[in-house]
Amino acid sequence: MTDRITVDGKYLALDGRQFRMRGVTYGGFMPRLDGECFPERIQVKRDFEAIARAGLNTVRTYTPPPPDVLELAGEYQLRLILGLHYHDWRMEPLPGRAARRRIRDAGRRAVDDTIERCAGADAVLAIAVGNEIPVDIVRVHGIHAVADGLADLVARVHTADASRLATYVNYPTTEFLRVEGQDLACFNVFLEDRDALWRYLRHLQVVAGPLPLVVTELGLASELHGEAAQADSLRWQLATVDETGCAGATVFSWTDEWAVGGTAVEGWGFGITDLERQPKPALHVVAEWAQTTIADRRRSWPPVSVVVCAYNEEATIGECLDSLTQCAYPELEVIVCDDGSTDGTVDIARQFPFVLLELDHGGLSRARNAGLAKASGEIVAYLDADAACHPEWPFHLAVSLEGGDVAATGGPNLPFADAGFVERAVALSPGGPAEVLIADDRAEHVPGCNMAYRRQVLQGIGGFDPSYTAAGDDVDMCWKVLEEGHHIGFAPAAQVRHHRRSRIRRYLRQQRGYGRAERMLTGRHPHRFNRLGQARWRGFIYGGAAILPSLFRPVVYHGYMGGAPFQPVARRRAEIANLWALALLPLVAPVALAGLALSLISPWWLLLSGAALLAALAYGTAVAAAVKPTRGEPSPWKMRVLVGVLHVLQPFWRTYGRLRGRPVRSPAPDHPTWTGDRWSWLHAIEQYLRARGCGVRTGGPSEGWDLQVTVGPFLSARVTTAVMWQWEPRFAVAYRIRPYSWLILGVAAAVSFGYPWVGWTALALTLTGMLTEVALLHRRAEEALRFTTAGVVS
Repeated sequence: MTDRITVDGKYLALDGRQFRMRGVTYGGFMPRLDGECFPERIQVKRDFEAIARAGLNTVRTYTPPPPDVLELAGEYQLRLILGLHYHDWRMEPLPGRAARRRIRDAGRRAVDDTIERCAGADAVLAIAVGNEIPVDIVRVHGIHAVADGLADLVARVHTADASRLATYVNYPTTEFLRVEGQDLACFNVFLEDRDALWRYLRHLQVVAGPLPLVVTELGLASELHGEAAQADSLRWQLATVDETGCAGATVFSWTDEWAVGGTAVEGWGFGITDLERQPKPALHVVAEWAQTTIADRRRSWPPVSVVVCAYNEEATIGECLDSLTQCAYPELEVIVCDDGSTDGTVDIARQFPFVLLELDHGGLSRARNAGLAKASGEIVAYLDADAACHPEWPFHLAVSLEGGDVAATGGPNLPFADAGFVERAVALSPGGPAEVLIADDRAEHVPGCNMAYRRQVLQGIGGFDPSYTAAGDDVDMCWKVLEEGHHIGFAPAAQVRHHRRSRIRRYLRQQRGYGRAERMLTGRHPHRFNRLGQARWRGFIYGGAAILPSLFRPVVYHGYMGGAPFQPVARRRAEIANLWALALLPLVAPVALAGLALSLISPWWLLLSGAALLAALAYGTAVAAAVKPTRGEPSPWKMRVLVGVLHVLQPFWRTYGRLRGRPVRSPAPDHPTWTGDRWSWLHAIEQYLRARGCGVRTGGPSEGWDLQVTVGPFLSARVTTAVMWQWEPRFAVAYRIRPYSWLILGVAAAVSFGYPWVGWTALALTLTGMLTEVALLHRRAEEALRFTTAGVVS
């Protein structure tokens, strides 16, 4: 055994092929004659031989193994996840700096001893620097003290052996612990309800982010539930592990022989063999699981058509199409839509056994619609030509679409491992394609480079809007799907690798195009944008630089007196602060220009320009300090500086694109759509007003109005409706000055004291704008109410 396991995004790999972790835990045991907490060599040999015979490939131990155990693991081709034993937080009665120092020193010695013991042993898959630190102990010592201490040990493993994987084995009660630098997200999870386990593993996939999720303990006690129940429970537990896209699991445990702290534990019976190593029915279940893949989890799979759209992608399309040849999905149709490429894209595509459509250049949406028209699969998936999918990608998309209310889904897109310096920096910068989640398995948006739809739903909506030639069509489609009453799923294991822009100029041009697409979207979805022209997401965009993490610490749910069994992060304040900073940063430009203009009156106004520029510089510096370059980055400080600069530049280019774009209006309805109930009437009013350029928002459950209509920056009209017994409509319209209009009036009034002509001119223009908006709003409201009720009420 000479090759080590590596991380491939959400998966593990060996020699470039997927490594499915199929394992058991081993120990702890009573000390043997030489003091090691393992059975004697002859018993370890028998155990490892039986484990390998069952088809398992991984063994998790709770203490570092002696040389004979390492040797036997290599002999039977078994990989080891090793635990450490040291003086940790549980052994310190009082928190403080001295306690942290003692724990750190003990942990570092344990890491050094284990690295020395395992030198040259490629059987070691990973080193676990801790296991299930009790939540109360974490709260006493401090979340950040514990997380930083574990991260220090992970870094020490990597320093001693750069290719060695390191992790911390967590459990639900301390789910909030974030250990920087770990290679795997490992959790011990014991849930005896199938639906609960499904939901929680999907949640942990989101918690794990781009890391592989490994379930390092699961099982059921045969002494309490019976051997048949143990086997049945393990059957659905292990099936759920595969279906939720985990990288693998280690079943707790191999044998009923178990000891903790030098004391034998009796009466639990978690082993899949008994004290005499006689197999229980659970062993047969685990052995069957060892031979299965996600493909074996369904008797039949729905046909999937994959559409790859390309325009001058000769540099990447070969890698993309090659990844699709690696998929073992039973009914997979691949359609390559070339959008009039002028390079060698078509020649490369012809080398693969896929359908090729050679189209005239018409834009991305037209190419996607051409693929949809040609597709025959029940599911239509879209993969960008500069992306490459994982072999299990179609399976997880199909699983995600199994819910009857789910019409679309998508998965994560991760940067390529061998990306260049600028591409790596862009991957850490804002504005990239990202999913927006409203729940662990539900999304508001999935990016176009990795998305799938039910074909009937996509055709029923009318396909992609050809107005969007380069970007924005995926956002438009997701919002249409939601407005049709469907749901969008999210499949964390449906992974693709996606190239980011390899040059700064191309990245900024992309952001300008995204901004232009956002402006186009405001015409058809105005209620989904804020007053700065940015999308108003109901969900949350995960990731981003956690600026000032010590100030904006996450809010953790602990439960009453810290006793909740599941303690997630309730609010990520640092990431929210970053989103606000990106939203407000473009205001630096008008503020700086206003200061320069006013400096003609008084040089003191230059302080305003200086403060604005200083704010932009401070934000870029904060990002550069907070960003976490990937492990092994050859120029970490150069990377930090470039990412900080891109964080400052991106909002300006995106805003410039918005200013250059034009809204795409929805076609106006040509007949009333009210069918006699208030809900359809309100929907008809919405359609009518939006088609005529009005911004429309619907009221929330605690609002006293139904619709809020705007035509400009100063005023809004709030419409309240009712329908009488005779199905006669009633309505009231109230006009409101929008909040920042008061600010404009106040500033104009204040300026008028020192510079009357400037202040009074601003006041006059503002009041004229308000009167104009009142007239427009009144006219639009009357037209909408008259049009939508025409022919229904006599």
